[in-house]
Amino acid sequence: MEQSRDKDMKNIKILMVMLVISTVMILSSCAYRSGEQKDKAIKLRIVTCDAGFMLLDAKEIIKAANDYSEKTIGVTVDLEFQPSDKINLMMASGEYYDIVFTSSWLNKFDNNASAGMFYDISDKVASVTPALYESVGEYWDSATLNGRIYGMPILKDMGTENMFRLNADYFEGEKGMTIPESMKFSDIEPYLAAYKEDYPDKYPFAMDKGGLTGVYNSIERVVSPIIVIPYDREGEFPRAIPLWEDEGIIEQFRLLHKWYKAGYIHPDAATIDSTSTDKSIPVRVGVAWRGYQGYSNPDDWGFHVKTSIYQGPYISRTSEQGAMFGICAACDEEHVDASLRYIELLSTDRKFRDILAYGIEGKHFEYLPNKTVLRLKTGQDRYYTRLYQTGSVVNASVESASRDFLADPDQWKKVFEGYKLYGIRSRTNGFAYDQSDKENLISSLIAIYKDYETELNTGTSDPDEIIPVLDERMRRAGIDELLEDVQTKLNDWVKNEE
Repeated sequence: MEQSRDKDMKNIKILMVMLVISTVMILSSCAYRSGEQKDKAIKLRIVTCDAGFMLLDAKEIIKAANDYSEKTIGVTVDLEFQPSDKINLMMASGEYYDIVFTSSWLNKFDNNASAGMFYDISDKVASVTPALYESVGEYWDSATLNGRIYGMPILKDMGTENMFRLNADYFEGEKGMTIPESMKFSDIEPYLAAYKEDYPDKYPFAMDKGGLTGVYNSIERVVSPIIVIPYDREGEFPRAIPLWEDEGIIEQFRLLHKWYKAGYIHPDAATIDSTSTDKSIPVRVGVAWRGYQGYSNPDDWGFHVKTSIYQGPYISRTSEQGAMFGICAACDEEHVDASLRYIELLSTDRKFRDILAYGIEGKHFEYLPNKTVLRLKTGQDRYYTRLYQTGSVVNASVESASRDFLADPDQWKKVFEGYKLYGIRSRTNGFAYDQSDKENLISSLIAIYKDYETELNTGTSDPDEIIPVLDERMRRAGIDELLEDVQTKLNDWVKNEE
């Protein structure tokens, strides 16, 4: 009896110890889930776009960024640079991520948001990350669909400015011509003619099969690139039209064809992959912003370059969606909050932002006396990124082209002030057409346009001959049905905005 009683007491003590251990484990687990246990960082998977550069030191730089963000907000990341096809496959297969790069041109934001792919952050962003919410300001509209916020705009050049890039040593130095800060598109013709006269066997206007850079920036693309809304004149009701009915676009196509026939554009332009290696071409086109140095560094070209803006800045939903982040709709609240805090840190803490933008100070870049940064050779060779790939461009330090060719550290302040002063804004900024009911029709119409796009956009063919053929095919394929649907939804949107 006594032995039995002792055995029972021993068993009871064992059970009590096990109960205490279990209770401690449960409480510990609950404390961790509720955020009370702070010794372990939340890890996020961020998938951003691959801009085609070899980022050999990415692992080292991501570690440096993680050391900083873990100490600051208790969040670390696995940051992946993936090509567009891999991102598209990831989205289509439902593969898990926390944050993904999205935009109007890659991993399209409006399509994904309409399909319910992104988390609705409307009720969180201002309360969880007030500094992020304030920093984005009016540009939240570009991430809004049906009154709800599904993305985080990456502040960069939010308007599009099309510009000519001219060899200033030749045109101003040798020919005595003046390159103005701005001109009309047609005003480039005398420069092309002057060069052709001096070099009859060369082609002064850079053109490859990609066509005229930025040609669609002068219109609001609703179903890109075939259905557009012209930037409305005051008092006019917004109207959706086929691209080829926009007079500004057609006039550019006509001028390109005129210059093609004059020998200013290479006769094989429609099949040339790239002209980037031919440094002798004196006139190129670019899309950037006032003060951008990437087109002007004489070390890159062997001559001094001046830019002259011929269009813009156009500000539209499309341009404002140039770079964004979306949070996966499958994320739990803990990871959503962590994602918001991480983007907030990138948007408000310049020291942290510069790590992912440029690398490790002293190895990949250095700060110059005027508070801009200079990429060192190691940075250029082993970690050359486009800033929009990893976060706010505006919050990163401005990059100078060289020690002698310094950028303006207040560049972005002036760019955004310029948007307010002379920006050309679409009246339908904020309108997003839901394409889900017309996907098959849209695909077939875009396929038809692709049959003609290159020859129109390089000047190879006469638009007055091509467009009637294109229009007839489009009408037969059902573009009127699409136009009617777009206009109906546009009318409803305008009424709700009034």
